[in-house]
Amino acid sequence: MYADLHIHSWYSDGTMTVDEIVEQARARQVSLIAVTDHNQLAGSRECLQKTRGTGIRCLSGVELDAQDFGINFHILGYGVDLENGQFQEFVEANRLRLERVNELLIEKMEHAGEPVSLDEYRQFSYDRRLGGWKALHYFAAKDLVADFKQGFLMYARYHHDYCCVGFPPVREVVRQIQAAKGKAILAHPGKVIPAAKLSEVLPAVMAEGLDGIECWYPSHDAGTTQICVNYCRERDLMMTAGADCHGSFETTQIGQLETPIAQLVLKDRI
Repeated sequence: MYADLHIHSWYSDGTMTVDEIVEQARARQVSLIAVTDHNQLAGSRECLQKTRGTGIRCLSGVELDAQDFGINFHILGYGVDLENGQFQEFVEANRLRLERVNELLIEKMEHAGEPVSLDEYRQFSYDRRLGGWKALHYFAAKDLVADFKQGFLMYARYHHDYCCVGFPPVREVVRQIQAAKGKAILAHPGKVIPAAKLSEVLPAVMAEGLDGIECWYPSHDAGTTQICVNYCRERDLMMTAGADCHGSFETTQIGQLETPIAQLVLKDRI
């Protein structure tokens, strides 16, 4: 009877196959799911296929990076037409931007004298079942960190973040999702917006045309959740929930919020 609309597969930075996601959802009594890989559609497409006739409903989904107000926002797209050519091109361009973040860091490190090479990095491969992304595994393979999960330290050491590649603004991401017949939802605002600025930034970003908010999220405290719920109720917007599960790469689990489907506001998505 539960819903979890924020799950990552091994197509992006999770550790689970789509079959494993469906099986875990069934085991945890989650009957409405969405695979929302980062700037990647393949996992969602497979999930739609694998859930047919299982009793588990699946929404098509994706999580897209956007840049606005000096913040790297994540926008969830639900019910999108995965075969829309223009949307496919937009998502692929965003995926390349995300990888460019890593390449720019490698270049910065190479110039600083670190034992790395952009050419070598581009030839590097890793076991996607371990989760994370290519750069993290490359840093570990070069013995720059003890293991790939410590690869995050390199970004902090070089003061490197997602603002360096020109992700599209929120309004453009929303426009692309809606043009593909989807609904655009602001993911985990309590995670990306500083708490002291939530009441100021939330209305500003929502004014960019978003259809709703991911109100229930593992790291949201009660106050943040209530702010999001009240905002949506006052404006008749969609309200979603998700654990943001990445398998063993992170700690959250499918369905851990135990959010009843009836608690969500999904409009015409189901």
